[in-house]
Amino acid sequence: MPHMQSARRALALLTVLALAACSTGQEKGASTGAQEGELKIGAIMYARDLEFWQLIEAGMRDAAKEAKVPIKVEVSNRQLATEAQLVDTLHARGDNVLVIAPLDKSASVATLRKADQYGMTIVQYDSKAGDNAFPHFVGVDNAQLGASVGKLAKKYADDELGGQAKMALLTGDTEPNGAVRKKAFLAEMPGAKVVTSAEAVGSPDAGAKAFETVLQSHPDIDVVWAWNGAAMQGAAIAAQRLKSKAKIFGIDMSKQVAEIMKTPGSPVRAVADQHAYDVGMESVRLAVKAAKGDKGTAATVPPATYSAGDTAALDAFLAELGKAGAK
Repeated sequence: MPHMQSARRALALLTVLALAACSTGQEKGASTGAQEGELKIGAIMYARDLEFWQLIEAGMRDAAKEAKVPIKVEVSNRQLATEAQLVDTLHARGDNVLVIAPLDKSASVATLRKADQYGMTIVQYDSKAGDNAFPHFVGVDNAQLGASVGKLAKKYADDELGGQAKMALLTGDTEPNGAVRKKAFLAEMPGAKVVTSAEAVGSPDAGAKAFETVLQSHPDIDVVWAWNGAAMQGAAIAAQRLKSKAKIFGIDMSKQVAEIMKTPGSPVRAVADQHAYDVGMESVRLAVKAAKGDKGTAATVPPATYSAGDTAALDAFLAELGKAGAK
């Protein structure tokens, strides 16, 4: 679930490449090789501003506790230069295992190569950088995630709209997972007409503004699709405030979205969720195994789906949030 400001990409990419160049000549390791001695995990995630990341962190910490391995979790604040610098920090303090959600499919390759030169075992989660030399990965299949909520949207369109939905998309096409999710969602909606779209990247505020934009230009929209948690949360809050009749289908649950879905006449109809806690837990479990020489390379966490009015499932999600300490 990545959030990048495209205006800073070029400068940040140059910074990352420069940092990677500086690492030439340092000890070279193998990201798939076993570590000798005590394992120390350094984890990098984007931020702690969304419940998705809070659940990721809770799962990581519980898995590290289970394995009796120390872990420190850092945040890149969605900055490529910070992501690269954090790898230097982890190496300097003796961390020999890196668990990371790469910020950018292309630019983050330099960061992973630097960690490899430091001899760190590397596990990616949530998204993957575009280099097959780093096979260890944990996450939900993004096509499956998009398709699962697409099936629910199609059922709604068939049952309530005669299969002829007018649809708006809140997109994240500039992000690693955005285009894949959208393509899979649309493949399940052959009878729908996409009348407008707006980019919703960065925060719930961006999602709310994107929702307002598409609603102003096309007030007769039947269905709105939101590509990730920030877009989903912002759209849900805006729809409730504006008393919109459009129904929202999207990806990634949150406390606010779950509570809105429990209300009569909820503007949010269905959500596909990544089980963020499980992604965090399985990423650290895989990292420990890989660092001990296990040859397994991937763990796929199946998505969960939630529908408006399914109080039992929504309450279970909220209970998981409380247990994980998400705010």
